[in-house]
Amino acid sequence: MLSRYTTHSLITAAVLMWSAASQAPAQQSQVQVAYDAPTNAQLQPIYQRLKQRAVLEEMQVFLTPLHLPRPLTIKTAQCGATTLQQRPADTATVCYEMIAAIERLVSQRTSDRNLAQSVIIGAFIQTALHETSRAIFEILDVPIWGRERDAADRLAALIMTQFGEDVSRTAITGTADLFMWSDKTWTGSDFSDTGSPDYQRFFNYVCIAYAAAPLQFGDMVDRGILPKRRAERCQGEYDQIRRAFDLRIMPYVDPDLLIKARATPWLNWAPPK
Repeated sequence: MLSRYTTHSLITAAVLMWSAASQAPAQQSQVQVAYDAPTNAQLQPIYQRLKQRAVLEEMQVFLTPLHLPRPLTIKTAQCGATTLQQRPADTATVCYEMIAAIERLVSQRTSDRNLAQSVIIGAFIQTALHETSRAIFEILDVPIWGRERDAADRLAALIMTQFGEDVSRTAITGTADLFMWSDKTWTGSDFSDTGSPDYQRFFNYVCIAYAAAPLQFGDMVDRGILPKRRAERCQGEYDQIRRAFDLRIMPYVDPDLLIKARATPWLNWAPPK
């Protein structure tokens, strides 16, 4: 059974990301949301809290600037694994098992409540944006060279860096910590997976963050977290991703609504009384 603290931390993390200072009408967004009830009793607390706090409805507000040629569905569901191997069309699914795995890993690695919450926030943001990016690729028929999951990571990282220093620092740092904590001894078969190992994903996220905001994330180079030989290439990697975004996705983004979304203090959340 998930502990009361870890479940509360997860919901706090989710709401911190998706709560907006001003509510936009849900019908303005093409994003549809759904909470599938899990059959596993251990996953019920996660399902109930997410639904009660209307986390996915808040995500609709966050994605209001995006106008796609057909609807995008974002849902939470019991998957039988941390991620779905076969995804329904035009759907981004956040698995309850992934959320539970994040909480377990964080509880094993730190007893610092502030650090734990920060990592959970970053991990939840990364998971939601990663799955949403994969669905966007499908809806817009975006050509992918290389691994689809790596491309989704890069788009998720780019989005993280576009919504203020508080969001980007929390999201990138939390994601990076999770990937470092997830490291394990890899075998040859692990590298045949459709996604990169966690440490490779860690460097991809950090590299994009450093190129997008070198003053904010330059300490990662100074501390040796991001090797200088990789840091020297990060601007080129970022520019490549940015050009692809501007060409394939930006035409479907309302610039006025994007400005409003960027100005929203997404992390200003207080528990309801």
